Amino acid sequence: MKIIYGITKSNFGGAQRYVYDLAQEADRQGNEVIVLCGQRGILVEKLREKNIEVITLESLKRDISLINEIKSFLEIIKILKKEKPNIFHINSSKMGGLGALAGRIMNLYWKLTARNFKIKAIFTSHGWAFNEPRHVWQKIIIKFFTWVTILLAHKIICVSKKTLRDVIKWPFVKNKLIVIRNGVSAFNLDKRKDDSFTVGTIAELHRIKGLDILLTAWSKFTKRYPAKLIIIGDGEEKENLINMARNLGISKSVVFRGFIDNARSLLSNFDIFCMPSRSEAMPYVLLEAGLAELPVIATSVGGMPEVIENGLNGILVPAENTDILFSSLILLAEDQDLRKRLGARLKSSILENFSFDKMAHNTLSLY
Repeated sequence: MKIIYGITKSNFGGAQRYVYDLAQEADRQGNEVIVLCGQRGILVEKLREKNIEVITLESLKRDISLINEIKSFLEIIKILKKEKPNIFHINSSKMGGLGALAGRIMNLYWKLTARNFKIKAIFTSHGWAFNEPRHVWQKIIIKFFTWVTILLAHKIICVSKKTLRDVIKWPFVKNKLIVIRNGVSAFNLDKRKDDSFTVGTIAELHRIKGLDILLTAWSKFTKRYPAKLIIIGDGEEKENLINMARNLGISKSVVFRGFIDNARSLLSNFDIFCMPSRSEAMPYVLLEAGLAELPVIATSVGGMPEVIENGLNGILVPAENTDILFSSLILLAEDQDLRKRLGARLKSSILENFSFDKMAHNTLSLY
């Protein structure tokens, strides 16, 4: 079977990690695999290190540009015509829309030319863009194009039940939707280098990740406890967050580490893992923090309540609520036994319900 995985950006966030893992597994099982993505980022380098073919589209970018969208669309059509994949597994909003439309057009072309060939387009939603903080009119437009993408694709993989619930009542989509949650495999942790009490997070530095909320809560927390906050990741909000930490007077206790390859190996340096996101679907880093047996504080958004049972294997807090986030940090800082219990229970849940093998089996079976 020939499979093309498509994704807009070639950095290495959660969606790119999903493509990277599935492409390797599909290749290992003897399929012919190609990854199609925008520009030349870390994802491209990592895939080529694994000898997986990558095709890059320089015109495919996250920012909206009519000229670039037309160029990208025509390039996708050309690639599908040449490669003739059995499966076109598309990820992210822009690649999803352009790719699903391109797949339908190529299927029509092959039908009209009496060729017995058909592409099956599968779209994975790693979170709907209309759930992000936006103006109402923007959400309406995004919902419409999301609906069109769902109609054009043959199957839609939702990485959480919440992702499915967001769209299941839309017209003509119910039978296209299936839930296949993200999964993770065991990984090695580095030896801890610092014994000081440390709270950490790993995230792309975008507003949606809620790191401004964490910094505000941290400014209160450090007045009561000497501790360190480590933020691993890069992104457009980095300078704003650094300036915010400076203005709050917490620069000495906040460390911005930037992007680190295989950042999950550093989870051993944290006493608490924090995810203050405004929106999420099923974040890999949450699952990895669980495998690392860390106590987790996460916002009750997206699919995170499907992983965290509040008070049983972690703590859920409302999004954008600095006071409850602060009090949760205090609660865990003062109770080492609670931290251990929550971490152990979360690890057990991840091992049972969120394995990569299960995710890969269910996904490849869908092909």
